[in-house]
Amino acid sequence: MATTPIFHMRGINESLGDGQFMIDAYDASLPHLASIGSGKQWGSTPFAGRSDQEEKIKVFRQAEHYQLTGEGPPVQIFIVEAEIPFSATDELPSSVKVREDADGKNLLPVGTMMLSQGLYPHYMATLFNQDPVKRELDGTQHYIYLEGLITDFRAGAWRKGAGAALIECARQFCREKGKKILYADAYSGNDRRLVKYYETQGFYVIDDFEAIKPDGSIWPGVFLRLDVPAS
Repeated sequence: MATTPIFHMRGINESLGDGQFMIDAYDASLPHLASIGSGKQWGSTPFAGRSDQEEKIKVFRQAEHYQLTGEGPPVQIFIVEAEIPFSATDELPSSVKVREDADGKNLLPVGTMMLSQGLYPHYMATLFNQDPVKRELDGTQHYIYLEGLITDFRAGAWRKGAGAALIECARQFCREKGKKILYADAYSGNDRRLVKYYETQGFYVIDDFEAIKPDGSIWPGVFLRLDVPAS
């Protein structure tokens, strides 16, 4: 496949198995990250073995509830699907699921992200001793925070461009909500490989930080900002 697939965005829908998709996509990323020298980004423990797995599943449910009702924390999860020809379905691993939509398109989920309105991850609060972080986040909710951007390595070439498509979706989400700032954070190990990717997508670095993981180890990260002009 020589060209970038046609992508479609939608909100989380547990009836389509999105919770399991996100878990499987996370697990599928671990061998790849290890192979490129970024194994410490998420470690080697599959989702089922994570100490915070129940909390993550709770967030999945809360995000769908907010999407449907507008009640609860303003957190939304998006799924990006690639439109694929029927002839390509037999080439995919049996662990992925292709669905047919109402228009007869074959859609393969290839990535996901979470967007929070005016909320930052809990670990960022521990970094308010760093002036650049505090200046950006303290006392304001006029932003969107991007977390958990994952593309599914099981999808092969069909995931090409999915990360950029998700970030563009996040930009549009900011415009729809009247927010001019999109924040994210990224693993800064392995020669800042992931940070450089975010920079190619329009983000710039606010500050470096070191987060303390539950096991006491250090997770090197970068706090990022993308300015979103009104369209």
